[in-house]
Amino acid sequence: MVRRAPAARDFDGWVSQLGVNSCRHRARGHLFSSGPSALPALRRGLRHANPTVRRLCVNLLDRFVDEETVPVLVAALGDEDAGVRARALHALACDQCKQGECRPGEDLWVPQAMGLLVDKDPDLRAAAIDALGRVADHRPEVATALAEVADGDRDRGLRGMARRRLATS
Repeated sequence: MVRRAPAARDFDGWVSQLGVNSCRHRARGHLFSSGPSALPALRRGLRHANPTVRRLCVNLLDRFVDEETVPVLVAALGDEDAGVRARALHALACDQCKQGECRPGEDLWVPQAMGLLVDKDPDLRAAAIDALGRVADHRPEVATALAEVADGDRDRGLRGMARRRLATS
């Protein structure tokens, strides 16, 4: 069955199509090219039942972070899906992807990211190390937390990753 595309300005409809394999690519392209106009629907997409939709919404929000989006991304750090949490960390910490403000809301996301350094999921701990490594040069509490990971994480690879992030900060 071929699905019809939503109307061009029906951004909630386009967000829903992110959850449909055959429509995903077209929906991502449309939402990306719509830019800031799609932000409200993308923020609502972080409450979608499908974790794939939530992950893709975070990926798109990463490009267009604005003041209203920061608290939504910080809330996504508590998502039940580790992939959503990891992508939210990236979106909050990475300057390279942004078309707008760089590394917004640090005071909001850093404390939550530090809590993820002890998560049971090693991929999520790695995402937290990566995100926090970007701010360790000007946040002593982050440098201390990364030093603790470098000395004591149960995963040898993550200990090394934390040491490398500290060395480049």
